[in-house]
Amino acid sequence: MKQLKTEIIALCDYASISREGKLSINGIFDELRVAQFPGGVSRAFFIATVSGAPSTSYKLTLKIEPSGGFAGEQSSFNLDTSTGPNGKNNLIVELAGLGFKEEGEYKFILSDGKQEVGSTLLKVFDQKKYSLNDIKLPN
Repeated sequence: MKQLKTEIIALCDYASISREGKLSINGIFDELRVAQFPGGVSRAFFIATVSGAPSTSYKLTLKIEPSGGFAGEQSSFNLDTSTGPNGKNNLIVELAGLGFKEEGEYKFILSDGKQEVGSTLLKVFDQKKYSLNDIKLPN
């Protein structure tokens, strides 16, 4: 059986799938500035396009875990999905009240059993420490 993998994986402000199976993604982000801790975002979406064996069912887990010794809590979600005849499927997980105890890096890991299918990293900053004025843009 073909190993499951991600073709697209991201966090965004909003996502939807049309009746035709088209994935729409708005506001992809990999950084979050929080006004105070604990804090976070009231609503976000985790999206992934997975590719594997055609017309196959998968039991996946989405884990959110702090990286590098941060004190954040680990969360996980169980997802049951199936690939279509082309071996692909679009996944959307709405994350309501996504909170973080402290600034740091948080890894969103999609796995099939013990095998990582894909991951993305979210950097959470204290808004008081970093402002958009601190970001240096190339000339």
